[in-house]
Amino acid sequence: MSTQQVNTSLSKIFEKHKYKEKILYLAKKDKDLINLFKSYTNFGEYSRNKGFKGLLQLIIEQQLSVASAKAIYKKMKLKLKNISPEALLNTSDLDLKECGLSKQKISYLKGLALNCVNKEINFKELHKLDDELLIEEITRIKGIGPWTAQCYMLASLKREDVWPVADLGLMEAVKRIKNLEKRPSEEEMEKISQIWRPYRSIVANVLWASYD
Repeated sequence: MSTQQVNTSLSKIFEKHKYKEKILYLAKKDKDLINLFKSYTNFGEYSRNKGFKGLLQLIIEQQLSVASAKAIYKKMKLKLKNISPEALLNTSDLDLKECGLSKQKISYLKGLALNCVNKEINFKELHKLDDELLIEEITRIKGIGPWTAQCYMLASLKREDVWPVADLGLMEAVKRIKNLEKRPSEEEMEKISQIWRPYRSIVANVLWASYD
């Protein structure tokens, strides 16, 4: 199939999609994405709240399956009634443990909540920072590493060129579409992703859809 035929085919499939032009751009840049987009035409967006609630969700999701993280968050909403820093700090560790949280994650979440209550985190100012500075600032918070920071930029702030290199789901999905013998390293993930700039978030979302 010629480049023109590919473009016409994808253009029809994504006619009303808000990322139509960006999807066509990515397909031109990397032919390995063409069948991926065709197979997952209804790929969604990884979406989380901004601020405290979004970071709380992402900390819960660290090293857990989507189903497990959802179940924990659902129990927390029932237990806390209102997901806020104050409500979390007023909830006992035992109650949080009953929601399915580990001792370590309870410590991280309460530390985050305390930072918010003490106004040590200014989300309005934080969101103005470029990607590199935002990662540097947000990872100062105990329990938040590069993966959580990158997912916050992608899912909560909707930044277009975010690529969480350490995400196991993305590593496995990249291995599949690139026909690699083994899961790529973080360095290889970064190198492979360069051709997808400046829309790596879109690629991440469609790859997650293929992995799930």
